[in-house]
Amino acid sequence: MPELPEVETIRSQLSQTLPFTVKTVEESDVIGSLTGKSERHFLPKNMSLVKIERKGKLMDLHFVDNKGKIHHLLSHLGMSGGWRLSTKKVIEKHTHLQLIGSNRDGPLFMAYVDPRRFGVLRFCNEPMYQKEMAKLGVDIGSEDFNAEYVWQTLKKYPERQLKVFLLDQKYFAGSGNYIANEICARAGIRPTRRAGKVTRAECDKIISGTRSLLEGSLKNNGVAFSGGYSDTTGSLGDGLNNLMVFWQKTCGLCKETEVKKILLAQRGTFYCPKCQR
Repeated sequence: MPELPEVETIRSQLSQTLPFTVKTVEESDVIGSLTGKSERHFLPKNMSLVKIERKGKLMDLHFVDNKGKIHHLLSHLGMSGGWRLSTKKVIEKHTHLQLIGSNRDGPLFMAYVDPRRFGVLRFCNEPMYQKEMAKLGVDIGSEDFNAEYVWQTLKKYPERQLKVFLLDQKYFAGSGNYIANEICARAGIRPTRRAGKVTRAECDKIISGTRSLLEGSLKNNGVAFSGGYSDTTGSLGDGLNNLMVFWQKTCGLCKETEVKKILLAQRGTFYCPKCQR
């Protein structure tokens, strides 16, 4: 599943094409599996896409109509979703939404592609938008994600295992399985450790580990696993080289210890028996 670095890479690439005036909208016959049962409050035909923001793994596409009113398209990539950019119509299997129009450079096609259809597309009015955003906690790439926030949050739920807790988007928006594994590794904490046993000093390590991980992943346009993420050109990120334990045979920190794999909350979990306590 694309996590913060992958979603941010796509957001950044899409943003470079703005403003984008949409003339026509094409949808697949099964787009309902992505939009869900919630009411669709608008269609971006004859609107301008002026800004794209991100919180956690959720992208917020801001469309402006001819009366100046802002509409929100919320996009969650799920397991295999992605956006494509092209100067010609995107002819790719599993394309479920295609925005056709132009920007300052000429014709532009912006398409959402999702083979497994676990992604989400929500065409929101303001109340629906606020409701969806309220479900997310602090973004792990923001300044609000600091050691004091982590310390206070962990103290509230002392019995939760750290790695499983880090997956909870109500508190750690943007984290996912590989990020949670890597945060634990860089902080030197076993993923099974209870939140109440994490010290205040270790919270500083959680923050520094998170920042170094995100910086490395973003520099490499994200982390790509088999059958998953690719950017707006269809290219794979090179962030695998930035991982210390996730799907690694040998720990990238000590360079000598075999990485162990266990299951926590039905998710593959990796750690170094030497570096993590």
